[in-house]
Amino acid sequence: MKITVLIENTGPQNLYAEHGLSLLIEQAGKRYLLDGGQSESFLKNAQKMQVDLNLIDHTILSHGHYDHGNGFLAYLNQYPDRKIWASHTIFEDYYSGSKGKIHYIGLSPKLKAHRDRFQLIDHDIRLDEQAALILDEIDEDPQSSLKKKMYRKNQDQFEPDLFSHELSLVFDTPQGLILFNSCSHAGLRKIVEPIRHKWKRPIYAYVGGLHMKDEQDSGFVQEQARYIEEHIQFVYTGHCTGKLSYQRLKTSLGKRIQPLTTGQRIIL
Repeated sequence: MKITVLIENTGPQNLYAEHGLSLLIEQAGKRYLLDGGQSESFLKNAQKMQVDLNLIDHTILSHGHYDHGNGFLAYLNQYPDRKIWASHTIFEDYYSGSKGKIHYIGLSPKLKAHRDRFQLIDHDIRLDEQAALILDEIDEDPQSSLKKKMYRKNQDQFEPDLFSHELSLVFDTPQGLILFNSCSHAGLRKIVEPIRHKWKRPIYAYVGGLHMKDEQDSGFVQEQARYIEEHIQFVYTGHCTGKLSYQRLKTSLGKRIQPLTTGQRIIL
């Protein structure tokens, strides 16, 4: 498997970087585009890196937040025949209470106007013989969601975001399962455990943000590190993991965890 990071928060000076994520995944002759960042920058990076997006087999939006989906507005205009796989709840109104103020983090109304270009799912599906889309287990504990300061607006009321709009892209490979989950809002264990038990296969790699940020206490980080040590061979993470949380994980996991950055090419 070859993974090309088209956009991430960090990157070299010759490429665009922004708070967001976009990954091109090449596996067994097929190409999967996961997320489009928050602007057309991922398309500009692809051109600079001489990455051809003309032969994409499947395009996927991981969840309904602007920093993963808004870049697809330019993508849909550039590729009028493309459809995007996503959860059926991505177009709801999502908010964050970070930095002490509730603010909108959902998809742009301009992207919502292209609803007909999306293939919306309300259950797990097989994309092909090697890849599947798995809807994340809903976080049914409102208090857990409120601690994350993530909300869904229902009419005029702010309710806890239970992350029904988040999904994982899963590949079954000879080494084991490779899971892509762009922000892991529902929690690493809650995402991995159902997949691990259902597929009865080891987890070879987990790729995506861990949504830990730097305010997480060291005990929580160590708990995540222990889970990774027990069940996941390699982790590639960035975007919403947080620099301090990453360094704490790195101290425990060593070479088993690596950072994501714009322009990076990973071979698994």
